[in-house]
Amino acid sequence: MSIPKKKKKTFLALSAIALGAFVISILFLFLKPLQPLEYRYTDKLFEWRGPLDVSDSPIVLVAISDQADEEIPEKYPWPTSIYARLVENLNKAGAKVILFDVVFNNPDKDELRNDTLFAQALNKYGNVILGGDLRLMENQFSQGLTQVFPTEVLQDNNPNRVGFVHVNLASDGAVRNYRFGTEYQEEDYYMLGLEGIRLFDEIPYEEIAPLSQDSTHVFKLGAYSIQKDGNYEKEAWKSSFIINYYGPDGTFPEVSLEEVIDDSSYTTNFERELEYGINTFDDPEIGLLQRGVFKDKIVIIGATMPLLKDFYATPFANAGKEPRPGYQVHANAIQTVLDSNYITRFGGYPTIFIMFVMCLSIALVNGRWSANWGIFYSLIAAGVYFGITVWAFVNQQVLMQIVGPVAAIILTQVGMVSYQYYTELKEKKRIRGMFSSYVSPELVDQMIESGKEPSLGGEETYMTAFFSDIVSFSTFSEQLEAKELVKLINEYLNSMTGIVNDRGGTLDKYIGDAIVAFFGAPVPVKDHALQACMSSQLMQKELARLRQKWGKDGWPDIVINMQHRMGMNTGNMVTGNMGSERRFNYTMMGDNVNLAARCESGAKQYGVFTMVTEATKKEAEKFGDECVFRFLDQIVVKGRTQPARVYEIAGLREDAYQELFDCIGLYEEGMEHYLNQEWDKAIAKFEASARLEEYEQNPSGIFINRCKQMKQNPPGPDWNGVYVMQSK
Repeated sequence: MSIPKKKKKTFLALSAIALGAFVISILFLFLKPLQPLEYRYTDKLFEWRGPLDVSDSPIVLVAISDQADEEIPEKYPWPTSIYARLVENLNKAGAKVILFDVVFNNPDKDELRNDTLFAQALNKYGNVILGGDLRLMENQFSQGLTQVFPTEVLQDNNPNRVGFVHVNLASDGAVRNYRFGTEYQEEDYYMLGLEGIRLFDEIPYEEIAPLSQDSTHVFKLGAYSIQKDGNYEKEAWKSSFIINYYGPDGTFPEVSLEEVIDDSSYTTNFERELEYGINTFDDPEIGLLQRGVFKDKIVIIGATMPLLKDFYATPFANAGKEPRPGYQVHANAIQTVLDSNYITRFGGYPTIFIMFVMCLSIALVNGRWSANWGIFYSLIAAGVYFGITVWAFVNQQVLMQIVGPVAAIILTQVGMVSYQYYTELKEKKRIRGMFSSYVSPELVDQMIESGKEPSLGGEETYMTAFFSDIVSFSTFSEQLEAKELVKLINEYLNSMTGIVNDRGGTLDKYIGDAIVAFFGAPVPVKDHALQACMSSQLMQKELARLRQKWGKDGWPDIVINMQHRMGMNTGNMVTGNMGSERRFNYTMMGDNVNLAARCESGAKQYGVFTMVTEATKKEAEKFGDECVFRFLDQIVVKGRTQPARVYEIAGLREDAYQELFDCIGLYEEGMEHYLNQEWDKAIAKFEASARLEEYEQNPSGIFINRCKQMKQNPPGPDWNGVYVMQSK
């Protein structure tokens, strides 16, 4: 069974749209301008998941804070002897590892002895990791990395390597990844957090993977297998892992630095003002030492002073509006490794497959049903995928892409809607082209808006059929040259067709000089009968105007005296596209159509120019009384057996004059006598109405002759007034 050509074309178009949307959405995975959207969504996932429990965490933070700067007598930068005292007290409190997120790359500004004291403390305890960094230096001749390390005296007295403190900034300036370290001058330098874990778990350097080893998806740090990031930005998967942030600022316990050095041998500014000591470190009741705050802990010292500008945007940091101190980044990275609580990325190829399925399924739904169903399905698909990404992160710690798949959904559905819009415009154009030559523009627009198009083969419609014909047109053909005849008929048909279309009629065809039309299809019109009747009278007035114009233009008398007759009938008729497969026409057919045609030809026998059936008269009067009707007869037309009451449209009520109403009144009285077989009385009334008739040949004269015939040959007592027409 072959697929219909139209359906096949639609299928190919939708498939092409889906494929195009799929390809473009793949590009969205790699477009850097869109990466911030992915980052923001990742940050939102952390917020929706909420903080994680750190009650068993070994991490304590010591803040180089504004409060500390107020309490320490010397203003920042403080003498390095302060840090010597800090190391001493932290070790007294049982700290296992001390990490400085500070680079001591300059000698003490006051006394070198202070550096010596600090170096001695480093050497004495051997559990301190000092911060270092590499900075890009450039001048007009060259550029390169230069080390920013602690002073020589500090390095020489510290048995531990420097831990790098620089953070890995994403393209939006936030910190979400943590590097393993940097290879510099053929030596591996690990990040401060990893050095802290190494020292905390006493991991020898031999059990740490070289930074140059990038062929595996994990980084070995002793017993820890740190999951490398699968991100594509700057090949970060080779050198970093995703930090699983445990919560906002304040998640890890934090102590201000002056509280740690405030022992019995040190006087803060606050104590000096009070003139008595409150030793926050070694007070026997409330001191940090007594409470065991630092016992077996990893202590990270870092700056929270705004002056030092060591703040970064991170998840839980309100999209960077409330950045957190850098040492909290190290704390979250360390906790991620200690808990082996890694975040993994959903694979790129599975993501692309999901996008392909989305594009294909959306195309199938739109093609099978409609764009509205497609939009509904797209919303459901987006919602389901969104829910899966949230569930995967919260429950499985899997980070899934959002921009590419959502772009695939949006682009595909937008493409589908655009295609449907295009096809609808094309269909409207086709319908407009099909009907505009014989239907009024307003009716075409109404038909397009309604979405209804006549079905092939026809459909039964209740409407009004209209026929018009020029009286004695064969005489025109004899007396006028072909060019003149064409010019005349074109002007006539143009004017008359315009009236039909303006009143909502549909042109069926031209048969020489004849106009065949109908009112009420292809789009239903409630007052179709009234509009048809109104059209006939407006056409009469238009013909009168044309006759005056033709007289001025010098046309012969036959043209100046042109008349036309019209016939109408209302009822059920079949309308539709009829004909052959190669050539068809939107037309009408049926018995009621034939009756309308007989009304047009039969008008001649009554000396009138418009004849309609009783069905048309009654239907028209339901919607207005603009037309003046006169009963003509009850006839059986040729080709039919059932009688039909027929009427003349004597004119528009707004144009009617008293003589017309008087004429109709006398005529109708004559008809009563005629139907009662009172021939003499009928003749008298008809003779009276004949004197008021407008035209020489008229219904009154017709019935005068008919009454005289009936008088000579009475029809008998069973006569019902029906007149059988012997010709068309």
